[in-house]
Amino acid sequence: MNKVLSLTCFTFLAGCANYTQVNNYESKDNLEATNPLVCVNSTSVGPESTAAGIAAGAKNCANSFKYNEAAELIMVANAYVHFDAQRVTDKTAHGALNALFKKEFGSLSEAQINELFSSINALDNNQSRKSEICTYLISAPPPSYFPKYMIAQGMGAFTGSSKEPLIEDFNASEAWSKSMAFVKCSS
Repeated sequence: MNKVLSLTCFTFLAGCANYTQVNNYESKDNLEATNPLVCVNSTSVGPESTAAGIAAGAKNCANSFKYNEAAELIMVANAYVHFDAQRVTDKTAHGALNALFKKEFGSLSEAQINELFSSINALDNNQSRKSEICTYLISAPPPSYFPKYMIAQGMGAFTGSSKEPLIEDFNASEAWSKSMAFVKCSS
């Protein structure tokens, strides 16, 4: 009898699941690359480029089968996203890193993703090239843009929060150093 009841309940719940509706809400500017980069050299990215724009450039590289260049831009984008997460007050917005990369790279084929991961691993093991990128990033000024793409990702964008979106008296230099450690560049 227990088995019949369990099976009946399972069937009922499974049937209900078919009618479940999930709504995906996105705010204006959510993960938006306002000035998307094309496939550029990672050491030419400036402080006015957003993490979303850099990720768009990395996707452009991957779509052009330039996986090494894509891997390098992903490294730079990671540093920028980490920096932004330190200065954006809405902690729910800090998930932008995963959401951004899912948005940009989710449409790649499995073969492209495998090539991209292979290039990321190769970059991590190529100390000479990684050192060049690290030297550039360490000497570069921290990002100077307003991180709309991340702020729009958080719940504050939906609740109409009056809270200041950026941390007051933010120490950009210290945060940039932490971002360098995050991407395994030491100063």
